[in-house]
Amino acid sequence: MRKRDRAGATSTVLVTGAAQGIGRATASALAVRGFRLGLLDRAGGPLGELVADLRGAGAAVASEVADVRDGESLGRAVAALEDRVGPTDVLVACAGVGSLSSALDLDLEGFRQMLEVNVLGVARSIEAVLPGMFARGSGHIVGLSSVAGSRGMPWMPGYSASKAALTTYLEALRPPLKRRGVTVTTVYPGFVRTGMTVGTPFRRPVPMMEPDEAARHVVRAVLRRPRDYTFPLSTALGMGVLRWLPNFLFDRMMDRAGPRALTSEF
Repeated sequence: MRKRDRAGATSTVLVTGAAQGIGRATASALAVRGFRLGLLDRAGGPLGELVADLRGAGAAVASEVADVRDGESLGRAVAALEDRVGPTDVLVACAGVGSLSSALDLDLEGFRQMLEVNVLGVARSIEAVLPGMFARGSGHIVGLSSVAGSRGMPWMPGYSASKAALTTYLEALRPPLKRRGVTVTTVYPGFVRTGMTVGTPFRRPVPMMEPDEAARHVVRAVLRRPRDYTFPLSTALGMGVLRWLPNFLFDRMMDRAGPRALTSEF
């Protein structure tokens, strides 16, 4: 049975970065709700295991191995998925990478990869589904950003910059896409226990949400179609403070707290 979204259109959801972390958990949560799924990831093994599990539970799902850094192969993969599970009504762009680096010793190659995946990868994914959404006059783009994109974090300058760029990009798309019937939602997760965060040398224990819990919030964003969706509440409050904190106070806070955030020196 096909799930109907708030607007009443039948829903097929395309999830990028679906083989692990938030993307994997989101795919599972959407399957439980009866959505048809097209799943993309560059990690074929874990992706195949997920698809087998979902099909075993009765989900309507198809998958393709593709890298969001390669626009041509990504476009072919999206077309193949739409042939099998139907036109994409909702894109959930979960593919992302991140790492720590000193602002004084920036890993430029790592930075380039973050921009390729976190910004251009999302743009390529949107490019692949947008013509169909425009033709149908409806659609929903959900992009996963981060609170790290609110202000520059000294221990993750590249990641902060990539997420700030993504946030601004999605914001810029919102008005013209809305006029064509396509909604844009930006999601800002707090700390989630994924391969990106596990092993981070925080000086003090940092409460982390499990991927399954994060996925419930992402599904809520899919269903409600808000402009912005931040979770948990503590992250939403912290993000608000960071955004409006005067520059001199933010600089002082980063000067004092930044070097103490991690056990490694930054």
